[in-house]
Amino acid sequence: MKILIRTPNWLGDLLMSTAFVDAVLRDFPEAQVDLIVKAGFETLPLPHRGKVHSFDRKVCSAGAFGACLRAEQHDRIYILPPSFSSAWMAFRAGVPERFGLKGNGRSWLLNPAVGLPWQPRSRHLVEEYTQLLGPGALPGTMRLAITEAWLEAQSRTLPQALPERFVALAPGAIYGPAKEWPPEHFQELSRQLVAQGWPVVLLGTPDDREVAEQIRNELPEVHNWCGKTNLPQLVAVLYQAALLVSNDSGAMHVMSALQRPQVALFGSTSSTWTGPRNPHARLLSLNLECSPCFKRVCPLGHTNCQKELHPELVFQSCLEALGEETKK
Repeated sequence: MKILIRTPNWLGDLLMSTAFVDAVLRDFPEAQVDLIVKAGFETLPLPHRGKVHSFDRKVCSAGAFGACLRAEQHDRIYILPPSFSSAWMAFRAGVPERFGLKGNGRSWLLNPAVGLPWQPRSRHLVEEYTQLLGPGALPGTMRLAITEAWLEAQSRTLPQALPERFVALAPGAIYGPAKEWPPEHFQELSRQLVAQGWPVVLLGTPDDREVAEQIRNELPEVHNWCGKTNLPQLVAVLYQAALLVSNDSGAMHVMSALQRPQVALFGSTSSTWTGPRNPHARLLSLNLECSPCFKRVCPLGHTNCQKELHPELVFQSCLEALGEETKK
């Protein structure tokens, strides 16, 4: 049997979908399991048992890309993104069994079209994906297929040496500012961690670099790596971190897939829907009446769900996590 999985386009959703891929690999041990990923994500060590097809919408339309896959003669495809175009891609690929969730006018392209037995966003996204395997199906584990050789190869390419032990902070969130803990809170947390003897490495995109410089606040023990790593290097750095503190972001989900200690900060989004599936995760949220709003920018203009989550509370969670990590 040849199975194809169309993975999501957002980094965080992609990493959550590794739990679905893990379940498919478990439930179909003899099948070839190929992936379709957004261009750029093929550099990640994603679990699979076959090929990884890279799709770049700037180069090729969804329909044309699907038509190119027709020769692969897959028996079944699981379509994880909710978009019409992803279902159209599967239809054009000529895959006879096309499993996907209903919605966005695409049900006629699916065979079968699957409905959720609960309200959207009321249960974890991993469980939404798992519904495509049928009622009663069990989710797999979020994971990346990291080997020592892969990790060593990425570590050799890092722009500079990492501290021997360190805490990683990821202050950004591409979705929007409503998901971001204030820079002054990250700054105070960095100061407290440094005072406890923990060097800090700030991680993120080039767009996060200016904010990271504010957080750094002339502390030599705080290192600004924002914009200095590609995606595989980011994975390698997080794998070596004693702890990650982050917003609900791609970095948060990388650490979840690595099953490493983390403190995840939630405000405008829901940990019920997209929280880390990681036994070593600590989730912090004030659960205000106005949250989760799922907005990119606070509709009330105050972002209290983030501002009132004080650094002292986060620092205590860090100490607990680091204490457990030190005991290992």
